[in-house]
Amino acid sequence: MNERDDLEQLKLITEYIKFHIGLYLATPAALVIVAQGMKVDGSPFWIAALIFMILAYLISGISAGWFMGKYINTKWTPELIEEFSKAAYSDRRRFLHHTMYWIGLGFGVLGLIVASIQKLWLTCR
Repeated sequence: MNERDDLEQLKLITEYIKFHIGLYLATPAALVIVAQGMKVDGSPFWIAALIFMILAYLISGISAGWFMGKYINTKWTPELIEEFSKAAYSDRRRFLHHTMYWIGLGFGVLGLIVASIQKLWLTCR
């Protein structure tokens, strides 16, 4: 790849990170609506899972915002582009901005499942 292609790929990574920031904000709200619809929003299992999901997204969102702010609000020089490239392709960034989303979603879905099982269990007793 040439330098122009590298820069285009970095722009895509930037858009991808902004997309994830939107997911960090929208996913908990969407799952709260689902929990209310399932009538499990008062379950302690659901509330605990929601707190863990929000904490995962908080960590991820702070990291993504910090990452974006560091590179977007600075005049780009060849050295900064090289630093941005290394950071953008790092395993740390991938974990914090991508894997943490799925971990948070896992907490949320697991909380819905456990709260639903609890509701069914209490209803059948």
